[in-house]
Amino acid sequence: MRNIVGIPAKGEDFYHRQNEIDKISSRLRAGNNLQIAAPRRVGKTSILHFLKDNQVDGHIYVYVDTERVDNEQDFYKKLLKAIVKVENIASSQKLAYLLKEKLKFFRRIRSIKVMGNGIDFNEDDQLPDYYEEITNFLSGFELEEDKKLIILVDEFPQTILNIIDRNNGNTKEAIQFLQSNRELRLNVDILGKVQFVYTGSIGLNHTVASISATAFVNDLNSTDVAPLTSEEATELVNMLLEDKGINITDRTIVYLLDKIKWLIPFHIQLAIQEMTMKSRETMTIVNETIDRAFDQMVDSRNHNHFEHYYSRLRTQFKGADFKFAEAILNIAAVEGMISKGTIYDQAVAFHVNDQVRQIVEILAYDGYINNNADIQTYQFNSPLVRLWWLKFICK
Repeated sequence: MRNIVGIPAKGEDFYHRQNEIDKISSRLRAGNNLQIAAPRRVGKTSILHFLKDNQVDGHIYVYVDTERVDNEQDFYKKLLKAIVKVENIASSQKLAYLLKEKLKFFRRIRSIKVMGNGIDFNEDDQLPDYYEEITNFLSGFELEEDKKLIILVDEFPQTILNIIDRNNGNTKEAIQFLQSNRELRLNVDILGKVQFVYTGSIGLNHTVASISATAFVNDLNSTDVAPLTSEEATELVNMLLEDKGINITDRTIVYLLDKIKWLIPFHIQLAIQEMTMKSRETMTIVNETIDRAFDQMVDSRNHNHFEHYYSRLRTQFKGADFKFAEAILNIAAVEGMISKGTIYDQAVAFHVNDQVRQIVEILAYDGYINNNADIQTYQFNSPLVRLWWLKFICK
């Protein structure tokens, strides 16, 4: 297994997380449309690619990243384009026959063209309503062998925020976008053969709650992607180091995982990268190797791996809400924790009393802080993120 840092792991480089895969596939088998709730870097995108690449349960999966999409038409165009480009669909003789000979409404789908015994996307900027196009297509198409089409939409909450920003804070178009997504999911001609999975590094529930639009996602079944267990993290460490021929004892792995604490794949992969550089001569990792590597993990050359924690904060919050969120994270970084009392004092100082609970919940969901050890105090989920925050954000 190669150590892939910063991008989704695929194929033999993906650590097989059977519990998480089973959790998602079982809910899909039950016929649910899903939202996957998990902070950034937990590994959800790698899991989505595993589902797609391995056609889990025999279904056809289409992965679409909509992080940069900022309007409804481009969203549905991107989905439709991705669907018809999937080999199993594009080469479907049955679908090509339906498009060419049978169903009249298929002939009205101008964004699809028949190519011999397959289909292709018709790239024409003058085409009409892409919501109507994708609705007609998904309503009428059929796959061989009773397979389902699973559409994996990554960074969906960010798309909602992009639409709001594009409209200078006006939420009308974003609410309409959420409504059209719900109508598509629940269309009686689509139910049973097409399912949707939405995910993103920003919480969908909090995003829609902020614009009073929760009614348009209440049909989604929510599931999470948890950090690795200690056993899984230990196995991953051994697999990554085995590829490099580097030795590490079980006791040293315990020391490493205790320092990392928040056992998400990315932090383990980054630690392995730095420890490997520190152990080239001895080919053995000891506690001192880990301590030296830990300092380097938040060095400026790794800044790009952590900067999103701050940039996402700016995306999620505006004005006084942002200043309040930044202030309580600064205190948590400097002091090692922040009490609920101090949080409410900061809320008064920044005049965000009505938003304090929602903001803290978002910070917890998005993987910044937790109060698992003591309900009255919050601390950073990750000691690594805390170190980076101290070094580059705290003034």
